[in-house]
Amino acid sequence: MASPLSHSEIQNLLNSSAYDPKIVSKLEAYVRAQVSAVASSIVASELDVKYSFDANRTLVKLYQFFPHLEGEQGITITALAAFLALLQFPETDFMALGCLIPERVQSLEPCATLVRCAELLEACQFSDFWPEFRKLGIPEYGAREGETVVSDDRKLLSNAVNGSSASNQIRSNMIKMLAATYRSAPLSVVLAALDLNDEGSLLSFGSKVMVSMGEGSENETAVVEKIEGGFVVFAASSDNTKRIGSDFKEGVKYDAVAAMMSKTALRQ
Repeated sequence: MASPLSHSEIQNLLNSSAYDPKIVSKLEAYVRAQVSAVASSIVASELDVKYSFDANRTLVKLYQFFPHLEGEQGITITALAAFLALLQFPETDFMALGCLIPERVQSLEPCATLVRCAELLEACQFSDFWPEFRKLGIPEYGAREGETVVSDDRKLLSNAVNGSSASNQIRSNMIKMLAATYRSAPLSVVLAALDLNDEGSLLSFGSKVMVSMGEGSENETAVVEKIEGGFVVFAASSDNTKRIGSDFKEGVKYDAVAAMMSKTALRQ
């Protein structure tokens, strides 16, 4: 198995040889390295690896251009790339990558479950997302007929799903979305959405997720302001707080518009 290149080396490779099938093994190794970094903080500290949508997209493209390079291994590696894209939600990485993944691959596990997970996130059905996501943590889940040995790549995906980094990254993005939409929300709803057990877990997690204190402000504050009376109060922001007054001034009166519409109707 090829050892992974560094992030800068991958960028140089993409700039010089993006459509060369000889780089497939190097891109595959880099996808594995990205997932390994998610699965283990120790690995993440040892490797010069950063998430690269461009590298992962290029690999999926090369599988399309040179189908003989994909095979069973390539199908699972495509799922690893899709998993990395899913973690970027609410960014559109998964949608953009999904446009390049053939339907036959999307219909196979574990990619099929990743597609369902993405659909649930897009629909903001967060509480329904977690049971589907946890299925990916079972290496044998979705094994194809006649498949008796779980591949190392499938085990790698399960390790990443079962680790805390992937869940917390998605959870962090979820709570930021909730905070941008609501000034307060029922505690039970927020706990279910984030797959947390109790108020203490939410306060502990919320204290580590920071959001901007206002539009254009460089100062940040914890996303959860307080929990009171069965409700979670999120930090006030320009998104979740009603604005008093407005810089916008209406320059056209209703009567003037009505008169113009009346004249138009009479001409007809």
